Amino acid sequence: MNESPQPNDSTEDVAAIVLAAGTSSRMGGVDKIWVDLHGSPLIAHTLRAIASTPGVTVLVCVAPVERHAALAALLDGCGVEVRCVEGGARRQDSVAAGIAAVPDAAWVIVHDGARALVTSDLAARVLAAARAHGAAIPGVPIADTVKRVVPLDDTSGVEAVRGTIDRGPLRAIQTPQAFRGNLLRLAHVEVTTDVTDDAAMVEHLGLPVVVVPGDATNIKVTTPADLAVARALIEQREG
Repeated sequence: MNESPQPNDSTEDVAAIVLAAGTSSRMGGVDKIWVDLHGSPLIAHTLRAIASTPGVTVLVCVAPVERHAALAALLDGCGVEVRCVEGGARRQDSVAAGIAAVPDAAWVIVHDGARALVTSDLAARVLAAARAHGAAIPGVPIADTVKRVVPLDDTSGVEAVRGTIDRGPLRAIQTPQAFRGNLLRLAHVEVTTDVTDDAAMVEHLGLPVVVVPGDATNIKVTTPADLAVARALIEQREG
């Protein structure tokens, strides 16, 4: 496939999908989405930033059913329509559930709920790039040296270096990611293999995905250490 689907004609609405259906398996049994972060649940910071992105008219929260009422309450008065749906077994299944809730959206933003330090400015820049190119994602340069490794043997669990990768063209990719709506829907129909983000699905179609400068503070809270960093960053941001 070498042609991008054409834009929807029915609407130019922008829908945002926020994923909050994870298991928090690396947080020691704590549901990271609902931990306190500067006086509010972590997910509240995420939702408010995405909801305030210019152009967003519908926000879809993908989460367990028992959390739907609480999520809707956090967005009360935010000025966008709120829809809550249940997630799936895989990340891409949860995104697909979110897409199904906004079948006519011309543009779709997908964001991980655990990235609570996201800003509406970053989301707006990614959306603008998607409008120009069809699909866009934020990325930051890799600061660490990156090496390719292989097992040293079959039993010790020790790894050995097999080469150093040039980090110059590498980027650590974040969310929010933005897509033309019918392009993202097509990607979710055509690609069934496991992927780690929606951009990979568009890449599988052979279509371009552009990268805009991300934000180094836009971290994903996965471990208790990440949460400590997020608390320090947001306290610094809020003064």
